[in-house]
Amino acid sequence: MRGKRLRVVSAVLVALVLAVGLLALGADRPAQAAWQPSKPVEFIIMAGQGGGADVYARFISGLIEKHKLAPVPFVPLNKAGGAGAVAMEHVRGKSGDPHTIMITLSSFVMTPIIQKLPFSYKDFTPISLVALDNFFLWVQKDSPWKSVKEFVAAAQKESLTVAGTGSKQEDELIFTFFEQKADLKPFKYVPFKGGGTVAANLVGGQVKATVNNPSEGLPHYPGKLRPLATFATERHKGQFADLPTMKELGYDISYQMMRGIFGPPKMPVEAREYYAGLMKKVFDLEDFQAFLDKNVLDARYLAGDEFGRWVGGYNDVHVQVIQKAGWSK
Repeated sequence: MRGKRLRVVSAVLVALVLAVGLLALGADRPAQAAWQPSKPVEFIIMAGQGGGADVYARFISGLIEKHKLAPVPFVPLNKAGGAGAVAMEHVRGKSGDPHTIMITLSSFVMTPIIQKLPFSYKDFTPISLVALDNFFLWVQKDSPWKSVKEFVAAAQKESLTVAGTGSKQEDELIFTFFEQKADLKPFKYVPFKGGGTVAANLVGGQVKATVNNPSEGLPHYPGKLRPLATFATERHKGQFADLPTMKELGYDISYQMMRGIFGPPKMPVEAREYYAGLMKKVFDLEDFQAFLDKNVLDARYLAGDEFGRWVGGYNDVHVQVIQKAGWSK
C-alpha cells in the first residue's frame, strides 16, 4: 500500500514539474502581437479635393507618416458624388475589410435620410470623432456688405446667388434656415463637389456668399475673402475672437459639422480598436492640436461605442432639421 502511495505522489510531482516547465517555456515566448494593418489603408474622403474633409484626411495621413505611427501608408482617396452617397456605397461594399476607413461630414447622416437609401449610419463601424468643424458666413473682401445686418438688408430685397458643397447638405441647410430666421428672399443656391471649389467661385465673383468651413475660406483670407459671422454657439478664440456669432446678432442659427472616422460594416473588433488608438495618438499630437486651432475647429475626441451613441443623437437632430426644411417627405 505504501509503495502504491509513493508511486501516486511521484506521478503528481512529475506532472507538476512538467507544468512548471511548460509555463517557463511560455514565458520565454513573445506575446502574440496586437493586430495592425498589413497593407496600405484606403482613407476614403466623402467629398472632392480642396474641401474640409479632403484637407483633414490628407493632413492626418501626413502626420501618421511623419511620426511613424503605423507600419503602412494611409492613402487618401476622394469619392465625391451623390452628396456622399458614392463614398458611403464604396465603403459599404468593403464589408469586413480591415484596410479601409472613411472620414465623414454631416452628409454621412443626412444623405441616407434625404435620398431614402437602403442603408444608414448604423451600417458602418464607428471608430472615432476627432473634431467638430465650424461655419462662417463669407463674402468677398471688396463686397459692399461689411456686416450681417447689411447682408440681410440686401438679401431681403433680392434673391442672392450663393454656393455650397453638394445639394441638400449642411451648407444648403444653413442657408435655408438663414432664409427662415431672417425672412430673406430665397437664395439661388449653386452646389459644387467640394468646399475648395465653393470658395474659389466666391473669390471669382460667380456667387455672392458662402458658408464655407474656416479651413476652406482661410486660404483666401484676408486678401480676397472676409467672414461676417460664425454659426458656432459662442465666439472663437484666437484670430477670430472678434467675429460675432449669428445668435448674438439676433439670428437663432447654430451648427457644427462632425469630423469622424468610420470603418466598413462588420469591421473586425481588433481593427476598430487599432484605428481608434491610432486616431487618439494623432489627436494628442501638438501638430494636430495646432492644426485645429489654426483652422478654427473644436477639439473633441470620442471612440468606439461612446462615439456610436453620440452619432445616434447627432442623427436624431438632423432628422428633425431635415423635416423642418421639408427635404424628406
